[in-house]
Amino acid sequence: MSDTAQRPTAAGNPQAGPPQVRRPRLVAFWVLLALLLFLHLGERPQMLLFPLTAFGDVGDLATHEIHLFAQGLFAWTVLAAVAVQLRRPSRQVGAAWAFTLATVIAFAMVAVLGDLPGNVVPILIAAIAVAVLAFLAHPASLRAKVTPIDRPSLMLTTLAAAATIPLVTYAAGQLGIQLASGPGDEHWQFGHWIIMAAVALIAVGLAAVAAAKLSGWRFPLWAAGLIVAALGVGSLGISAVSQLSTGWALAALAWGVTFIAAGELQGRRTAVAGTGDRQRV
Repeated sequence: MSDTAQRPTAAGNPQAGPPQVRRPRLVAFWVLLALLLFLHLGERPQMLLFPLTAFGDVGDLATHEIHLFAQGLFAWTVLAAVAVQLRRPSRQVGAAWAFTLATVIAFAMVAVLGDLPGNVVPILIAAIAVAVLAFLAHPASLRAKVTPIDRPSLMLTTLAAAATIPLVTYAAGQLGIQLASGPGDEHWQFGHWIIMAAVALIAVGLAAVAAAKLSGWRFPLWAAGLIVAALGVGSLGISAVSQLSTGWALAALAWGVTFIAAGELQGRRTAVAGTGDRQRV
């Protein structure tokens, strides 16, 4: 869980390793992450079950299936991004970007566009502040948080750009429905249109982080791919609001699988090339 300082080798040269991180900073980081999880899931831990329970015999909630499903995807994205920090957190920059982007995008949109009780907005603002502070307290240096560890991937950048237009268009459409609706629409009351838009924009942001090849880029690679693919799968075979058409659902599924496969293939090729270079030295 902790990061160690560089250790001198027998020859007296420093051996590459994670940077030294002061204990107070690590303590603050973990406290902030615990608080962030509480703000996300403390009152609604059942969101983690939504990907499994959103579909089927839901009675009056039938038109909310895809909305509950998207909320579950959002909850799992944040939880997984926090959980991976348990192992070598200084190398999990991509996951730090994930919990920060997910929190800021979703909660800012809900706070600004949602019709919420007055006591809820301060909680959303607090969660955004906690996420940003946790990102800043993350063991990686500020430079490491924004500096690629390899050349940005042209293949992943192309795939991310290809998905950006339809995802942003979808998000704009969902926000348009939110703005055009009113108290008579229960989806408007629950902010479901906003959630759908937020999940689409979160996928765009995570795909960009993965394509930039920041440290720990595999987490946003998988998160973006799984979110888009899951939205595609979740839209198949249902007749409800916010779902993708069959054609777009299949395209989303194909894109998600392709994005992950392309990133993993490229990552393995880079690892093999690096091993060969070291062997030739």
